[in-house]
Amino acid sequence: MRLARTLFLFSAAVLAATALPAQSKPDFSGTWKLNIEKSDLGGAPIESLKVVIEQKDPQFKYTATGSAGGQNFEETETITTDGKPGQDSHGNTSTAHWDGATLVGEVSAPDGTLLFTSRLTMSADGKTCTRDYAPTSDDQPKRHEIYEKQ
Repeated sequence: MRLARTLFLFSAAVLAATALPAQSKPDFSGTWKLNIEKSDLGGAPIESLKVVIEQKDPQFKYTATGSAGGQNFEETETITTDGKPGQDSHGNTSTAHWDGATLVGEVSAPDGTLLFTSRLTMSADGKTCTRDYAPTSDDQPKRHEIYEKQ
C-alpha cells in the first residue's frame, strides 16, 4: 500500500513537472519567417514577411520587414509584456500581457477605440510561432499567421 502511494505521488509529481513548461512564458527571441502557404492571410496582400524579435521580459522588441501589395516595408516596435500601455510608431496605444503561455496584444486608436487584438503562441518544440490577428473593423480580414524559426 505504501509503495503504491509513493508511486502515485511520484507519478503526480512527474506529470505536474511536465505540465509546468507549457504554462511558462516562451522566449520568442530570434528570426521568424512567415510561411505563406500554411497561413490564412484573409486576402491580405502579404508576399513576404520576416520578423526579428528581441525579448527580455518585460521588453519585447520586433522588427518586421517584408513586402505587401508590391511595396517593401520595415517596421520596428518596442512594447512591454506587463500590461502597461505604450505608444506605437503610428501614434496608437498598445498593451501586451501574458495569458499563460500566450502573449496577448491590443492596439487602440488615440481616441481609445480598440483597433485589433493579436495572440502569439509558440509550438512545444520552439520551431513554430502562431499569431492570430483579429481586427475590430469589418473591412479588415482576420489572419492566422504561421511563422517558422530561421
